[in-house]
Parts: sequence; structure tokens; C-alpha cells
Amino acid sequence: MEKLQTSYYECQCECSDHTIRFVYDPDENELYTEVQLYQYHNIFVRIWLAIKYIFGYECKYGHWDCWMLKNEDCNGIKELLDKVIDGRKNKELSYQEIVEIKKG
Repeated sequence: MEKLQTSYYECQCECSDHTIRFVYDPDENELYTEVQLYQYHNIFVRIWLAIKYIFGYECKYGHWDCWMLKNEDCNGIKELLDKVIDGRKNKELSYQEIVEIKKG
């Protein structure tokens, strides 16, 4: 069992609320993404949101925020995606070999 590989990328605006976390699982060849949503610090806004939550209000659009890729982070994200792509290619080759063995 290989160790999970974790990478954090901050937004170009350098706001800590705009952070994306990528977790690569080499055993399963899966890439997970976690996004930090906006945190309301104003007490009155938080109370208003709590009241809306208590009465069952749900935003039909969900909770969205933006994240802008920094130029210096492009290669790091590309390397993560290349690992996933290579792992899937290897899986396909293994599957094809198994099919050929069963035929032969």
C-alpha cells in the first residue's frame, strides 16, 4: 500500500479561502479534489444563514466560489493528471492482456 500524495494549490488572488487540495491514491489510481468554500466571518451574516438553514432554505445553485490557477502551479497539476492517465493506460493494457490470454 503506497502513501497518498497530497498537493495544495492556492488561488492566484492568494486568499486562503480559495484553496484546492488534490489527493492522489497510487494504489487505486484515483485523483480526489477538495475545495475550500467561503467562510463567513461576520457574526450577523452567520446568524442570518443559520436562521435560513433552520427554516430549510436551500440555494438552488449550490455553494460556489472561484479559484484561479497560478502559472507556476500548471506543471504540478499536469504531473498529477499524467500519473492518473498513465495508470489508466496501464490498466487498459493489463485488461487487454487478460482478454488475449483467455482467447489463446
